[in-house]
Amino acid sequence: MYDAYLDASDQITIVKKNASSKNTDSISVMQNDEALEIHPTHISNKCTTVSLAHPLNLNHFTFLIIGGQHTPLKMGRYTFSTEFDLKYATDQQMGAIYTKEQTIFRVFAPTVFQCRLLLDGQSYNMDKIGGYFEKVISQDCHGKHYHFEVSHNHVTHFVIDPYVKAVSANAKEAMVVDFERINPNYRKHHVPDIPNDSAIIYETHVRDITSHPNSGVSEAWRGLYLGMTEDTKTGHRLSSGLNYLKELGVTHIELMPVNDFSTVDELNRDKSYNWGYDPHFFMVPEGSYATDPSDPISRIVELQKLILTLHENGMKVILDVVLNHVYKVEHSSFEKLVPGYYFRHNAELSLSNGTGVGNDFASEKMMARRFILDTMEFWLDFYRVDGYRFDLMGALDIETMQGIEHISKAQDREIFLLGEGWDLPTALEYHKKTLPEFADRVPNVHFFNDHFRDAIKGSNFELSEKGYVNGDGQGAQAIREMFTGSFKAFNPGMSINYVEVHDNHTLYDRLKYSSDKRQYVLESQHQLATALTLLSFGTPFLHAGQEFFRTKYGHGNTYNLSDLLNRMDWNRRAKYQDNIEFIKAVIRFRLEEDVFRLKNPDEIKKALTFMTFNNLPQAFGVQISYEASEFMIIINPTEKSVELGYGSDESYRIILSNQRWHDKAIYANSLYIKGYEIVILRKMADVDQYTTDQEGD
Repeated sequence: MYDAYLDASDQITIVKKNASSKNTDSISVMQNDEALEIHPTHISNKCTTVSLAHPLNLNHFTFLIIGGQHTPLKMGRYTFSTEFDLKYATDQQMGAIYTKEQTIFRVFAPTVFQCRLLLDGQSYNMDKIGGYFEKVISQDCHGKHYHFEVSHNHVTHFVIDPYVKAVSANAKEAMVVDFERINPNYRKHHVPDIPNDSAIIYETHVRDITSHPNSGVSEAWRGLYLGMTEDTKTGHRLSSGLNYLKELGVTHIELMPVNDFSTVDELNRDKSYNWGYDPHFFMVPEGSYATDPSDPISRIVELQKLILTLHENGMKVILDVVLNHVYKVEHSSFEKLVPGYYFRHNAELSLSNGTGVGNDFASEKMMARRFILDTMEFWLDFYRVDGYRFDLMGALDIETMQGIEHISKAQDREIFLLGEGWDLPTALEYHKKTLPEFADRVPNVHFFNDHFRDAIKGSNFELSEKGYVNGDGQGAQAIREMFTGSFKAFNPGMSINYVEVHDNHTLYDRLKYSSDKRQYVLESQHQLATALTLLSFGTPFLHAGQEFFRTKYGHGNTYNLSDLLNRMDWNRRAKYQDNIEFIKAVIRFRLEEDVFRLKNPDEIKKALTFMTFNNLPQAFGVQISYEASEFMIIINPTEKSVELGYGSDESYRIILSNQRWHDKAIYANSLYIKGYEIVILRKMADVDQYTTDQEGD
């Protein structure tokens, strides 16, 4: 018994399936009942190499006769090759291209010799043109279900179009959809004019923010898109959901994956939970968040309503997109259409697994890159999203990211791009990876700053390690550098400053683990970390609920655990109202001060003067002067209260602190700062002006 693989356009490798199989020189390669001309074969103990006189035509059924046995030809290394990529890649639009008069169905499948379109039960043979198949149906196909039947030499698959825009529950059937018919003029709606340099990003999950019993969301809409569109309050009569986001003052809502994913049964969604990093169909909204997962239209119009509602309430929308892998290669439409092509492989032909989930999407391949770019353009156009957060962006090649930059620049609004620029062990050359070291090649892409994260709270992967806020101010000099946005490969134009995201432990749980301090101190340390995130140069990023000390009860990876662990606990919103008000004030302050819009390191350096304190060297202090605004930020990361001299006869007043609310004192030369306190002091022209301002208030 043998397996036969096409390893080049003119080369076939025959491998013995078991040791008992004997080598044979009786080999024929057959197409259309004719034997193809072959050159002498090379035989070894493990395999036999057959050279064809001419490149193989993939448009016909091909098999081998080996020692009298029929063996189908499978795809081998050929689909991995640059030769294959250059020969078959096309710039023709793929998918179901709809107009009322006709729909053009196209699917990229060079290794398929026969493809049929099944449209509402009617079968149509498709024409092969180069590397793709096409069929034009001259009728209004809106609402019709379809899939493809593709025949390889060794297997036939029923395949859902990877370019599909609408599916039934659990993606059993694809559907053609006329977006203008289901939601007229949606693509023209107004988007808030929030420039990227003013962004404050807030990461949340549709199900998390709406599923708690005290969320105020209607029971029928908990965990759903529409739950985020409601005018809601908690049982304590405090804002929740949409109202809460608006009051908090954040500018960009980052939604964890809302494209179709695999591991939640859309018809039994309460039985399982997932963050959504197991993508299935990339251009389709997830059905478990829709009121009717069985209706392909429901999920579309309800996600559009959510985005429209956020826009109408003054916030932009960023989608978290997972383009670096698929859930399972063998179930993927990509693999069923073009075996081996869309995924990276190691030298010994095993799947590359830099992402840690079993496979890496080969973004550097021409049609793989084309699919990613088409997907990005689709969501920008048909859903009017305002940006993307790229999961494991270091696994995407930099040329693909440059293409996304180009598409973003062509939009009628500023698009925010950010991602995880980790150097992952994927089978891609180092210089092609989208890493902070190569940020100059993607100047509009922002990178999560793990140096910032670790400096503030300790190494992300060593729970007992401490940082600046939970280690009595250790690493104060690094914090000063982080504050400017410039550290190692990072600069303020690219740095995403954060201390908490959905991954790993929440900041509250991490501090609780690493600190032996009492609750009050833990909360104060948390305030310092969040305030530093919001006040440093770069772009601040908050995880939903961080402002009311979100906890996952010590669990560091809750991607598939339960609503109980993942949902936002709106009771904590009441319990920690004082802290929320503090964070709101910090956000408001940042948005009001133009200096925080600066991204040029030289301009930032000119505006800053760092202070040092002999009696508390761990303290952070900076004077900021920009245009007509002058203020100081001082942080005490220790438990002791101390008087700090700052050597200025000018008068200042405290406008913001995590430890005091109404301090009417005027300060000059020194300030008595409490343990674990952050203060912002604004320079005053004189005491009389300050009094007048207060009376006016």
